[in-house]
Amino acid sequence: MRSFAIALAATAAMPMPVLAQEVVREADAVEDDDEAGEIIVTGSRFGGRTATQSSTPVDAISREALQQSGRVDLIQMLKVQVPSFSAPRPLASGVGDFIQPPSLRGLGAGELLVLINGKRRHTTADLNSSNGIGRGDVAVDFNAIPTLAMSRIEVLRDGAAAQYGSDAISGVINMILDRSLGTIAQAGYVQTTKGDGDTYEASASTGIPLGANGVLRLTAAYQDRDGTNRARADTRQQYLGTNAAGRPVAPSGNYGSGVGLTPSNGTLDPREAGFDRNVFQQGDQPNRNYQLFYNLVAPLPGGTELYSFGGYNRLDGDIQYFFRRPGQDETVRALYPDGYSPGLDTRLENISTAIGLRGDDLAGFGWDLSTVYGVSTVRTTYVDSVNVSLGAASPSRFYRGGSDFYQWTSNLDFTREIPVGDDQPFRLAFGAEYREEAYRLFSGAPDGYRNGGVLIPDGPNAGRPGPIGSQPGPSNGPDDRASIARDSVAMYGEVEKQFFGRLLLSGAARHERYSDFGSTTNFKAAGRLGLFGGLALRGSYNTGFRAPALAQSGYNASNTLILNGAQAIVRVAAVNNPAARLAGATDLKPEQSSNVSIGTVFEAGGFTATLDAYRIKVRDRIAISSTFQDARLTNYLATNGQSGFAALSFLTNAVDTETKGIDLVMNYRHRFGDGSRITATLAGNYNKTTFDRIAGTPVPIAALGITTPLFDLTQQLRFSDSLPRDKITLDLNYARGPFTLSVTNTRYGRVATVALLNRTPAQVAALVQGYDVRLVPSTGSAANSDIVQRFGAKILTDIDVGWQATRALKLSVGAQNVFDIYPDENIASTVSSVAVGSNGADNAGTQPYNAVSPFGFNGRSAFIRGSYSF
Repeated sequence: MRSFAIALAATAAMPMPVLAQEVVREADAVEDDDEAGEIIVTGSRFGGRTATQSSTPVDAISREALQQSGRVDLIQMLKVQVPSFSAPRPLASGVGDFIQPPSLRGLGAGELLVLINGKRRHTTADLNSSNGIGRGDVAVDFNAIPTLAMSRIEVLRDGAAAQYGSDAISGVINMILDRSLGTIAQAGYVQTTKGDGDTYEASASTGIPLGANGVLRLTAAYQDRDGTNRARADTRQQYLGTNAAGRPVAPSGNYGSGVGLTPSNGTLDPREAGFDRNVFQQGDQPNRNYQLFYNLVAPLPGGTELYSFGGYNRLDGDIQYFFRRPGQDETVRALYPDGYSPGLDTRLENISTAIGLRGDDLAGFGWDLSTVYGVSTVRTTYVDSVNVSLGAASPSRFYRGGSDFYQWTSNLDFTREIPVGDDQPFRLAFGAEYREEAYRLFSGAPDGYRNGGVLIPDGPNAGRPGPIGSQPGPSNGPDDRASIARDSVAMYGEVEKQFFGRLLLSGAARHERYSDFGSTTNFKAAGRLGLFGGLALRGSYNTGFRAPALAQSGYNASNTLILNGAQAIVRVAAVNNPAARLAGATDLKPEQSSNVSIGTVFEAGGFTATLDAYRIKVRDRIAISSTFQDARLTNYLATNGQSGFAALSFLTNAVDTETKGIDLVMNYRHRFGDGSRITATLAGNYNKTTFDRIAGTPVPIAALGITTPLFDLTQQLRFSDSLPRDKITLDLNYARGPFTLSVTNTRYGRVATVALLNRTPAQVAALVQGYDVRLVPSTGSAANSDIVQRFGAKILTDIDVGWQATRALKLSVGAQNVFDIYPDENIASTVSSVAVGSNGADNAGTQPYNAVSPFGFNGRSAFIRGSYSF
């Protein structure tokens, strides 16, 4: 099979092995007028049709619509334009701050397949191990692709694993690249009305003719974004206190303990009075992003066409972690007498190239031979850091580690229309695919994970061992390395036939064999029945699968801490790690899904409406387990040769889920007598995820008397409540002469997360007044409660005013979140909550907003953008 792939690559005249997923014939972009719908090519191998003619729901979003309201990030553009698409704004989650995990129809980033020109896009090399949405998953890096390179984006809201293979459980996003001639350049500037988040963007795209009908389109883009900050002053005690005997005591971590609102530990250091307490950062992290993309189409003799596309991007980002107070043991006071905030310098790079040949007549068949190669690299370095165990000799900069992911896919596809005696032929498509993938995880600088042996020199814990490894966590050690690879081969087919001019039926099947997970066969059946007066019914049923990402099988990360005065390792371990095996980890299995959808379509004049209901059942969903932390587990692991572990998590097929939902899209277009035009779109999504199975406590852990389930309440809410159950958008666009006005209203539904665990009745009473909460009996104590906080629905309004000053020059101004809406705040720390022994959910008052917010917490932004075409 390897020789087959190499032959494919050689036939495609590639200088290196490359790869592609499903081959969907790229149709020329069809400019829609007020009466005609956009032609879409996603969801079928048999050419384009309008979205309302499709048997499955597909959204087609033009580049112009994406760029409304001055947004810069592609993933944030999609979030506004597609109601069933969501993406959080992670906070201090490492690489995840820049690779925002996308979600379609309430499922995870790993259940969404992304294509470019119909070819499979590689995912990032980073596994999201943060304590937030998308934990335990991998995602495509949307930041790698310049918006100006696109003609449009098509979003297939239906399972399509039988057509496109692994990952297409919730749907498919297909980015269609621009292949037009001409040049366009644009520049823009965005700033929040708080005076931060300054964002500069500049991009240019040009189409160069190749012969009579060929084109090479090149696009370059650059974005420079400053960070935003909505953190509040840190009122905690910062420095060591002094007890009655004149000895140092550790500072209190309670809200207000350093400013006299609540009691301090010992007598306050005089420096507390003059300390600048604005030391935290909560908001978007600064970054600089460089993007370059190309798209080539060139006719060859004999009716054959050569095509190629791909690009390169590099994002350099700066992340600031939580502040380490000068009185903490995580601080070497000789180096940081007033504390410090460790940072993470992040470099993300993506490179990809695709090449293919296609024609219309090879023994009567249309054919397409393609190969695509993609690489994602991640490199991270801690800055303004320290390894306490190295003492004052510690460096402040540590290479944290990195990872690579390589994907190479090749496809050969055939299509044919077979006359069957009526005016609608029988359509047949079939093909084969070979794919190779490799994942590597690297170790970091030894000073970032080694124990230097230096004891804490001062303070109440003088003479004890300090935290080992760089802050905020040790760099990857030798045991964290991974190097794994796999290959897969697939054969697939698809058929389609229209009967009586109104009944469209289609079916697809795919058999795939993975070198590490065995074989799977999936199928799909779909149909559309035209009724009367522009009314039609449509529906589909499909099965799907998702092979575990290689990063999910090979990822390791260690954090070394001092717990109860002893060295301990807290680790997210790969499933084949000896400690994980002892705790009950097993080899990962592919996720299996079934997806049923039924809907209706209505068209009349300038009005169209679609309503689709769906149910997606996923068995053996992959996630990071609960964090198991118990002295009995630590002792058990040590007895079996895995000493030093204080807490352990691992990847697991933890749950079976069922997601039910409804998608509604209504569009109205009208041209007035004076030539002005109005377009109105109302779109909404509702979905709810429930659990059919939640795995119990692993047997080895349960045998120790530990009752923590494999997937606890915190993890469960990430699947069921951390994304909005409903989202509605109302988009109004009016054009008259050279002026355009766009107003977009987006309602984000309620979300929820676990705010606090194991709180006493007195603490609950002091904390929850004025907040929307749900109390869950705590596993820690029958009398105590876990507090689930719910954050209410909000409506955000964006405005974009455009002026076509000349045929070439267009100017736009406007605002995002015009009414300066913020999410509900976290449960606050207060004097009364501290009095009963508890801070709130806002990190002692410094973090007012929760990263679960579906629209972030930057408030209002204003923008200006200019474009010039020639």
